[in-house]
Amino acid sequence: MTEGVSHQSGTLSLVVDKGIASLIHEKLIDEKLINRKFRTTIFDQEIAFPIIREDILAEFEWFDKNEHKIKLLPLETNVTTLSPAARISQQVTKICSDFKVDLSNEMMQYLPTKWELYGDLAILPNHSFRSEKWDFILSGRPKLQKEIWQATAEALNVNRLARQAEISPDQLRSSQVTMLHGESGEVEFTDYGVKFWLDVTKVMFSSGNITERHRIGNIDMTGECVVDAFAGIGYYTLPMLVRSKAMHVYACELNPNSIEALKRGAQLNEVANRLTILEGDNRETLRNLTGIADRVHLGILPSSEQTWALAVSCLKSTGGIVHLHMNVREAEIDDFVTYCLTKLTDYARNHHNFTKIEAIHVEKVKWYAPHIRHIVIDVSIS
Repeated sequence: MTEGVSHQSGTLSLVVDKGIASLIHEKLIDEKLINRKFRTTIFDQEIAFPIIREDILAEFEWFDKNEHKIKLLPLETNVTTLSPAARISQQVTKICSDFKVDLSNEMMQYLPTKWELYGDLAILPNHSFRSEKWDFILSGRPKLQKEIWQATAEALNVNRLARQAEISPDQLRSSQVTMLHGESGEVEFTDYGVKFWLDVTKVMFSSGNITERHRIGNIDMTGECVVDAFAGIGYYTLPMLVRSKAMHVYACELNPNSIEALKRGAQLNEVANRLTILEGDNRETLRNLTGIADRVHLGILPSSEQTWALAVSCLKSTGGIVHLHMNVREAEIDDFVTYCLTKLTDYARNHHNFTKIEAIHVEKVKWYAPHIRHIVIDVSIS
């Protein structure tokens, strides 16, 4: 046995899919539930987090007893209690000392403390190692850069390292992630039983919407024809096909890189025969889907309002469900739901034979900004 490492059977652990591990880890840290005496451990496509209590997990809205498994596992004890962030700080400090670089307290503030994991690739926040002083020190020093990136990757137990940037303001919402360590940005991972594929340097993945992807995937759509008006790489398209068992999904998407990722994801999940992709501006492609849908999904932020009327027109003559994503001030959510129903009712009655329009659910997905919520309004139209 390795010196300083012991084994204990029966360590209380929370087991989750690799694809959501970084998000769950962050939440466990926030709630001070991580048992740092033991090592977080990878088991095939799952990660086990040692936790100190089980009884309060059910109190958190992100916890799902059907998807998150509580187990007693024989985890190794930690040789050191240093967190990955602390190991990054320790290693970067040593490397800078070796290179005779003065690492100031201000520069330490730009070391990463959070990240997103996609299999063996970690994406750092856009501020990581980015300041006037960091830029000056790293510029023209490839060996120093290489050692820092490699040490950071090792501290996070990954082989590849990338850094996030602001989402491109172009209509395609392109990714601006850059690789720091390793070459390829291609990743494949599983999220709640659904396989995704993407190149993180070309398209973005909205990890913050995990609870909504989970909720949509839990809806029984057996026998339904669904239109996903902003499909992206398949954030919601794939869960609807794989978990909700939708009969067929028509996915509208403008970005060719996202379409490539969606196609690869459909193949991985073996659902390509139930998927039709319409490439182009959905203000045009949705007009070709009039009267075919039992359900329409409008997953775009900050507002999906430009496609409300088109979504209603996509519904079958018997009606259906429309899922509207919006950013709304917390204090104005109720008023906005009323506004939404008024607009939809006006259009549905004047252009179709629908007479009953009601909100059957309002989901608060996450905080988008201070006082502003990302919400989803499920509207029944008949």
